[in-house]
Amino acid sequence: MLDHDTIVSYLGDAFGERYPGKEPVSLVARYDEAGLQLPGGRVHLFIPDCHLLSRRDAPAYPKWGFVQDDDLLLCLESLRELKKNHRRQLRVWQLGDLFDLWRARGGQDEQAELRRIAADHADILELLTYGVPGGVKARIIAGNHDYGLFRMSGWRAARFRIIENQGSAGGDVLVLHGDLFSRLERLLPDALQAAAVRFATWHSSGGHELYNDDATVASANRAIPDGDQPIGVGQAELAVAGGSPGGPDNVNVIDAHQGSPKANNKRFFREAREIAYALRDHGGYDIRLVVIGHTHWPRIVAGKHEDGVPFTLLDAGAWIGHCRLGKSDPWLENAHLAVVVGDDLRIYQLGWREHGA
Repeated sequence: MLDHDTIVSYLGDAFGERYPGKEPVSLVARYDEAGLQLPGGRVHLFIPDCHLLSRRDAPAYPKWGFVQDDDLLLCLESLRELKKNHRRQLRVWQLGDLFDLWRARGGQDEQAELRRIAADHADILELLTYGVPGGVKARIIAGNHDYGLFRMSGWRAARFRIIENQGSAGGDVLVLHGDLFSRLERLLPDALQAAAVRFATWHSSGGHELYNDDATVASANRAIPDGDQPIGVGQAELAVAGGSPGGPDNVNVIDAHQGSPKANNKRFFREAREIAYALRDHGGYDIRLVVIGHTHWPRIVAGKHEDGVPFTLLDAGAWIGHCRLGKSDPWLENAHLAVVVGDDLRIYQLGWREHGA
């Protein structure tokens, strides 16, 4: 069965050649909790926000650094080889904001802007969309920056998916971009519960459209002046240096039920749990893990349901932006991956490109 060590070995070989003398794969966060009882039989690997832009538009955002597509290509090539040699053992996900249609500057409709970006990143998209042996055949989630993928023929990217556990006592996994929680966190408890119920009801009805109140930003951003604008959380500083991928069992795990000087560390846990309760009551799911991107803040928030069953939020981070593994470490260009092997959840940092270098 495919495991973390094998995945790290493949990625390490690829990124070690590109960044000689540096740690090719670093552990950002890890949480191993047998009580989650997550679906087995297949490893799930999550690629968070990539924000691909056209070659023409990327230079308009010099501070953000839309320049990590070469590393993304290297990552996908490594995963392609991994899938070829471990058939039917790995499922790859892209967690939304694959494209950044908000920052496309051509003034054209979403479909035209998407074609322009896709043409400049054809090799990446080929790897993402084709199956073995040509690619990794990722399941793509639509984010708020590329919400149009949900409606476009040829894409029909999902707004969320549920990985169901076939065992009678096991937990299920909810996968979504996370922008839904940005709206829910502004609600009072009663309104939050009502909104969660509406989400679950929408899901059970087989509906296809989620209200996206941020969509108008796309047209507004086409007129912004040159210069970078923040996308989510621009940087993340981890509490403890992650170190080697074979590190301790719990690294940078946030306890959802204890006080924390950094309230943002627990962001979306309450909203995710309310959604889990609603999906239990209106769909019969036992959601014990929620996987998101969107915030650009890699972290694992561990807590419990009201009945004591473990419940965890896995925030996979982002591909662009920057983070550092400890206070004495340099700021690194983000290149995060989240990997779920059974009940062992980990977030990795690939490569060692220092921010601004």
